[in-house]
Amino acid sequence: MQLEFGLMLTFIVLASTSELPSDFKICRRSDPNLVACFNEAGQKATISLANGLKSLNVSPIEPLVIEHMSVGETHGVVALKQDFRNIKLHGLTKGLKVTGYNIDFDKLVFKSLSFNPEISLDADYTIDGRLLLLPIRGNGKANITMYNMKSTNTYYGEKFEKNGEIYMKIKKFLVKLSPEKIHLHFSNLFNGDKLLGNQMNKFLNANSDLLFNEMRAPYEETFGIVFTKIANDVFSKVPFNKIFPE
Repeated sequence: MQLEFGLMLTFIVLASTSELPSDFKICRRSDPNLVACFNEAGQKATISLANGLKSLNVSPIEPLVIEHMSVGETHGVVALKQDFRNIKLHGLTKGLKVTGYNIDFDKLVFKSLSFNPEISLDADYTIDGRLLLLPIRGNGKANITMYNMKSTNTYYGEKFEKNGEIYMKIKKFLVKLSPEKIHLHFSNLFNGDKLLGNQMNKFLNANSDLLFNEMRAPYEETFGIVFTKIANDVFSKVPFNKIFPE
């Protein structure tokens, strides 16, 4: 469920240094320690991004608000239709660690690893289908909390010209998510039957890895779309050479 959090954070920091405290790092392409510079810049950006950057119209990401995410029905041991609305994602900037940048400025491909100790999703949900042999249905409030989330992240960019200046936009964002542990809670399962609901929530958590594997791809796709937009909101305003000076 991530987003290249660290790389996106670093991009925004570099793009808006005039609006940020003087202790934020600027990373030059010629820096022989570029990887370490990006790692540190991304780390320092988290606190400021939690509240957004008004000067560049970047909304707060603590929490990150997502309108809608759906998971279509699969045909296997998990056969669920899931719909999430009014999503609030907490924890993207808390305890974030970014490492292992691999940067290709010729092809504009940026790769990194990131770690979040806890990411929590709160949303209005609708669910219908079955998990293993058990039917499940309901609608109400849902919480999905992922612990020790590791992710691998890749941005693909391209340059374009606007008003005589060269800019960059993100064409595609790919993320692969790997949480160590997941806890789920769905309120109002089975029309509010507390006994059945409690039993099903226990069953869901006992099989949380299986359920998450079915949800992984829509999570990754949704976050890729959201963070591509955030990054491009910055890149569309700041020339490439000011974001990544030589």
